[in-house]
Amino acid sequence: MKTTKIRLAAAIITIIALIPGCKKDNGNNTSVFAGNYVIAGAELSAALTVPTVEAGNVPIPAGTDITQLIQTALLSAVNCTSADKSYVELREDYSLYLSCEGTNELNAGTWEEVSPTTLKLNMNNAAIPSSPTGIVLTVTDVVANQSNLTGITSVPLPKAMIAGVLAVMQLTLSPSAPEIFIADFAVDFTKK
Repeated sequence: MKTTKIRLAAAIITIIALIPGCKKDNGNNTSVFAGNYVIAGAELSAALTVPTVEAGNVPIPAGTDITQLIQTALLSAVNCTSADKSYVELREDYSLYLSCEGTNELNAGTWEEVSPTTLKLNMNNAAIPSSPTGIVLTVTDVVANQSNLTGITSVPLPKAMIAGVLAVMQLTLSPSAPEIFIADFAVDFTKK
């Protein structure tokens, strides 16, 4: 009988000791990537060769500023007066939204923290209307701090966008050009 009481007392003490450990963790488990970001800069990280009517294959060198092109490609689905008012929202629930100063929110898909240096943006066809299935952007070599996030990624650009870039250079895209060009670029997101 005495042994049973000792075992019962030990079991009660053990349960009492474990109960505080069963509380829901209220710690901050939010990803360092969560936040609202403006696309502050983008430049080619590898040369992009584009066929033209006038000059044949024209290389667009690494380091070329393509900020406006990327802002247009990624934020065109959001109706906004300027690119600096448009931003990407990486929400704490891992949903991805595009918006214009917090209005005109567009559910653009989801995002994943693959590793401390890799981020995946799963953008749906509402965000990328030119792609019926959307696109997945994997951003590697990510460096995040309190004010910005930088990394390297690739984005498919339709030939109409490339034609617009060439028009500025007074060149015409060749009719034999592919429908999609893959641009490798470094991107800088500034926290809003």
